[in-house]
Amino acid sequence: MSKASVIGSNKLDHKDEELDRQAPAAFGERLRARAGEVGVGMAELGRFAGVKKQSMSGYWNGERLCGSDKLFALSDALRVNARWLISGAGPKTGADLVAVEEADWEQVPFFDLRNITDTGKGEPEFWTPFRKDWLMRALGTAFDLYLVKLLSDYQSRNGDRDLYEGDVVFVREITMGELQDGHIVIWRRDQSLKVARFAVARRERESGDVIFPEEVGDDQFVPICRIYGRYLQRI
Repeated sequence: MSKASVIGSNKLDHKDEELDRQAPAAFGERLRARAGEVGVGMAELGRFAGVKKQSMSGYWNGERLCGSDKLFALSDALRVNARWLISGAGPKTGADLVAVEEADWEQVPFFDLRNITDTGKGEPEFWTPFRKDWLMRALGTAFDLYLVKLLSDYQSRNGDRDLYEGDVVFVREITMGELQDGHIVIWRRDQSLKVARFAVARRERESGDVIFPEEVGDDQFVPICRIYGRYLQRI
């Protein structure tokens, strides 16, 4: 290899290293800018996306890039394309959504959990329009959803899907026969409500609130609705 080739190679190596150093800073800048556009701060975005505080701080301050699992959670929460968020390439939003004028919309009602009884949910307090394609992308479903505000906290097993009193979440009614392992559910027992995960296999309760199959029944815990996600985060 000639001396000129070696020098050229070194220049390219230095350029790549410089780009690698700049990438986290540029990622953090895009993250902060988009969060400002949708009106969320670092802590709130971390909650929506299920990112722990220390990791979120590193992303927010441009100190590190995130892995693919957190990238898609963050892009969903911010309603932007993952490729743009991580690299700045491609369209910022809308690449996988149809044009607004061609979109189908779903009117999602909001119910007060305190009005839920054995016979129904009461009257909806208001309705909010959501694009069906966005609901499908964010939650995996767009049918029979409604919104509620949680009345209590929920601690997830790994701490990455915690829910808090006051969070607004998408839910759908669920029967005992539809329960599957891992579903996060709002349960009723003795006129009180509880958020807990349904677990088929026996596990220690110290990792979070869990309801086992033998505890489910008309005279025990009755499933009211399955939680699909916060207003900006899939569960």
